[in-house]
Amino acid sequence: MDLLSNAFRLLNLRKVVKELHSGKPSTGTSACMSCKFGFAMAQHLIQFGKDKEELGSIANYLCTTLDLASGRVCDGMVDQLKDELVQIISRINFSPNEICGSLLGESCAKVYNPLYNWTLPLTPIAKPVLKSSAQRSQPKSSSPKLRVLHLSDTHVDPLYVEGGDAVCGEPLCCRNASSSSSSAINMQNRAGFWGDYRDCDIPLRTLEQTLKFIESTHQDIDYIIWTGDIPPHDVWNQSRDGQLSIIKLVAKTVHKYLGNIPIYPALGNHESAPINSFPTPNIQGVHSISWLYSALEDIWSQWLPSHTLPLIKNGAYYAVMVKPGLKLISLNMNYCNNQNWWLLLNATDPAGQLQWLIRELQASELIGEKVHIIGHIPPGSDDCLQIWSRNMNRIVNRFEDTITGQFYGHTHQDEVEIFYETTRDAKNKNGVHIRPTNMAYIGPSVTTFGNVNPGYRIYTIDGDYDESTYEVLDYETYYLNLTEANINRDSKPLEYRLSYTAQQALGLQDLTPDSWHKLLLKMKNDTQLFNKFYEYFYNKSDNIGDNVCTSRQCRREILCRLMKAIAHDNYICNKFL
Repeated sequence: MDLLSNAFRLLNLRKVVKELHSGKPSTGTSACMSCKFGFAMAQHLIQFGKDKEELGSIANYLCTTLDLASGRVCDGMVDQLKDELVQIISRINFSPNEICGSLLGESCAKVYNPLYNWTLPLTPIAKPVLKSSAQRSQPKSSSPKLRVLHLSDTHVDPLYVEGGDAVCGEPLCCRNASSSSSSAINMQNRAGFWGDYRDCDIPLRTLEQTLKFIESTHQDIDYIIWTGDIPPHDVWNQSRDGQLSIIKLVAKTVHKYLGNIPIYPALGNHESAPINSFPTPNIQGVHSISWLYSALEDIWSQWLPSHTLPLIKNGAYYAVMVKPGLKLISLNMNYCNNQNWWLLLNATDPAGQLQWLIRELQASELIGEKVHIIGHIPPGSDDCLQIWSRNMNRIVNRFEDTITGQFYGHTHQDEVEIFYETTRDAKNKNGVHIRPTNMAYIGPSVTTFGNVNPGYRIYTIDGDYDESTYEVLDYETYYLNLTEANINRDSKPLEYRLSYTAQQALGLQDLTPDSWHKLLLKMKNDTQLFNKFYEYFYNKSDNIGDNVCTSRQCRREILCRLMKAIAHDNYICNKFL
């Protein structure tokens, strides 16, 4: 046992776990080596007859010895995951190298196995010739517009307690003192009434007052996109019944205030128990995900037409017409999630979702429809499997004229991702031509978890008329000043303010991929412009913790993140930054 713990200490496993907890996926040498060593050890122990209880004891010992979490968190996480992991690892016949290359990208290890390294065939119909900017019809200022509200990452904590310890040493804090690691709570560490910037989610009252504010303030919302993550971050202490209870409660609350407006949801990675566990449809029996998808079929049916329900029950994705000429596709991004261990059994287009997406996009292209895509995990996030992300990138580039908007959450930050197409440069035998093709907009979270102010976004979309492009023309991000709200809890109602409007604040001529690309290149050397963007990135938080970004290296890392639509791939970034 001591030998194992010393090995993981050398691999800096604690740093890897800390990065995962903070929402910054670790993709460096430590993560790669820890992954390979961990899977090799687990495969070896299972091969020599160790059962889940014995493996659980070893995992618990390592968790506590390496001080990865408190004792009860270690107990809870091991109890949550041991059966699933033993079931999965015992059925994998591939080397730790290929497993970790699949999870962490080719910079960790090359992947040759076709189950982990696959390319979907695209449509046999040739990509239409794109019109030049001069040929394309431009939206007129007098044309009708759509106003679309984007909510994401509510993470409501029903056990949140004002005055609870916000620095409790566990993955989720701000609960009663009795559940904290310390009986006497320092005044500076006491949770506020509406929320806390540290490792805390929000109480239900904060969500309710947020929705009430939106209902009374924004009378022009045409429809709502809601991109997932409903339960709190107490991932060591969750159950299927508990998850369904909070999902139903939050859905009921959203419907109470905004149910008179069309709502289009997407599934987050926190909705399952254990977290990130989304078996593919072929996994039946006790490990089947049907308990969640059947519940979603029922909950989402209040907002969606009946024809969407069979796909929701099978894979939690769907397509629906929201306006004449505009289709909305909601993807289950948990089938790209590299912490969804079930994908280790077969990562090839889980649930057939991407092949279905190609068919939907081709059908829309043939009749001139435009498509918006919503989902939870952004395709370029390092939480996404690189091979899935790469296939998604090919699909988006093939249908770039049809897809006029993509909208995600998950990161809790206010940011974007730019998609690029790379082709051989006909004028330069050894060169390549790189062109921005599409945008993914990542909305801020309603929760405060991760040092952010609660926020939401409203997009202005070209439409609704016969020749509408349904492109994103502009957006506004709103924020709650949490510090001020907690101070004035008894004297002022909860009030959100406009943080910024994209075109005006960032100096964008328009919100085309090319304009965003030029903006990022400008931010490379314009410190003042980058600092303004970074303030919006945390939604004007008064406490960004250790995430101060003043060095050129930090700035480059953030800009690379925005310039990456293929997970674990810095090719575009290295070309331009």
